[in-house]
Amino acid sequence: MAEMADLKKRPDDSGEDALLVPTGVPLYESLSARFIAFERLASTLGQGGYSGYVRVLGPGANGILLFRNGRMIDCLWRERGNLTQGEPAEGRARNLMESGDAVIDVVELQAELVDSLHSLASGAASYPEMFASWVNFEGLIAFLKERSFSGTVSIKSNSAGGVLMLRLGELEGAFTTNSRELSPDEAGVVELASDKGARIEVRSATSQPPAQERSEVPPVFSEVNS
Repeated sequence: MAEMADLKKRPDDSGEDALLVPTGVPLYESLSARFIAFERLASTLGQGGYSGYVRVLGPGANGILLFRNGRMIDCLWRERGNLTQGEPAEGRARNLMESGDAVIDVVELQAELVDSLHSLASGAASYPEMFASWVNFEGLIAFLKERSFSGTVSIKSNSAGGVLMLRLGELEGAFTTNSRELSPDEAGVVELASDKGARIEVRSATSQPPAQERSEVPPVFSEVNS
């Protein structure tokens, strides 16, 4: 029993999140990479049309692999404070999994929420590096809603972080590092702006091709998506 518990043990410190993500619906939690083949995992998720994220945790490192309708669309990796993205990030996640030293979570999300996380990770920075000391945060949100903005608003203070997901000016969901469950209420994120040193960033949604055209788009990560 002790050996089984050790296999599910999560790293004591995997470092700062590679990407802030909500809880979603956990399909698998704390899976030991000793029992997982990276290619087979990606193939299974692809065949099932999976949308969500795979979190890879290791000592001092963590990664997020974003999947939409069975295809990996983004990957981020943070190790010892350094953030990488795309194929280099996927390679590091793969290497850690193949070493057997990783713990894996597989979490399901609606495809539209994955789009928002993709915007948070890779969307164009509409308003980068703003600070709560000189931004009317509630006014900024109202401004974006009035203009039917699609994308994310993120805020990070010394103690917590939060994300608002907007689609055509409507709030899709909000979450913070203190409460990862998606909420239809933005109040928890707005509260973070009371820290005048909090950093704010607005990223616009990355464009998505129509569903019937997606299969013709070359994959972001050729080995995984082949």
